Amino acid sequence: GKAYVRDKVCQEFKILGKENFRTLTIVTNSRKYSNASFEEIAHLVREIVSLAETCCAEGADPSCYDAGSSALSAKSCGGSSPFPSHPGTAGCCAQEGLERKLCLAALRHPPQQLPRYLQPSNQELCQAFQKDPKDFADRFLHEYSSSYGQAPLPVLLGSTTTFLSMVSTCCISPAPTACFLKEKLESKTLSLLTLMSNRVCSRFAAYGKDKVTVSYLASLAQKMPGASFEDLFPLAEDAAEVFSQCCDSVDEDCMPKKLSEHTAKACGALGPRDKRFATCCQGKNLMQNYFCISALPPAPAPTLPAAPKPTDGQLCGEEGARQAKR
Repeated sequence: GKAYVRDKVCQEFKILGKENFRTLTIVTNSRKYSNASFEEIAHLVREIVSLAETCCAEGADPSCYDAGSSALSAKSCGGSSPFPSHPGTAGCCAQEGLERKLCLAALRHPPQQLPRYLQPSNQELCQAFQKDPKDFADRFLHEYSSSYGQAPLPVLLGSTTTFLSMVSTCCISPAPTACFLKEKLESKTLSLLTLMSNRVCSRFAAYGKDKVTVSYLASLAQKMPGASFEDLFPLAEDAAEVFSQCCDSVDEDCMPKKLSEHTAKACGALGPRDKRFATCCQGKNLMQNYFCISALPPAPAPTLPAAPKPTDGQLCGEEGARQAKR
């Protein structure tokens, strides 16, 4: 209800403070409206932060937030709304009160098919940063979050925070080139985790757990064609389970922790049986080992006897789905 929404927003505002709340608002709305312009997102963020600042203050009238959010939804439904446009807006605006607000809040743009963000050169980064640090940070948060919006929120926030810290440190360093090189090497795992989780979570959102399991199984089978179905299928199920738990999780350790556990299982099962997997599994950093396995090309196909086709009885029996995957 209304009180729950207000309490949730005000709790976030008080815990994070105005600037961190503002950063989170840019990231979450850029993820949500991935095709919106920077100006549209900036308008929306200004209104949301102003509403929280006014209505979450000590002694604010309890009706303040409801009245302010009603004015915000009315503005969204106006003819010249400065906020991100969406084909579903008109349908939401035909409703009233809380239903209208909830309907507008649920609207999302489809994720970008290919990330649009291209990182400028170190020199260009520093020029933009030194010209206007706040505008530089806001524009980066918008571009990066709209490009990698399917990555779990904690992964995305970690990646953007690390990047902005690197720029602010290296652009005032007496040796910026060496500084950027060092910082990029140190944040390589997090950068790769952001790219990879954006890709797998996009697939998971589009296709669901069962199809992702089959896709992962097919990929493993191409990399290790000599392995049996019984060896590979539990690993494919395990990977899909990780994505189902972590793609929408707000726990910052979920994706790195569970993916590392999955990698340990894959290395334990397949490392001793395949040189390429064994090489990938030598490192101490399980996340880097996972990226190595993911990047393996399909193995040259061995000469195998034709796969036996399941009988109609097997396909129609209780184990039919499993036989099809096999």
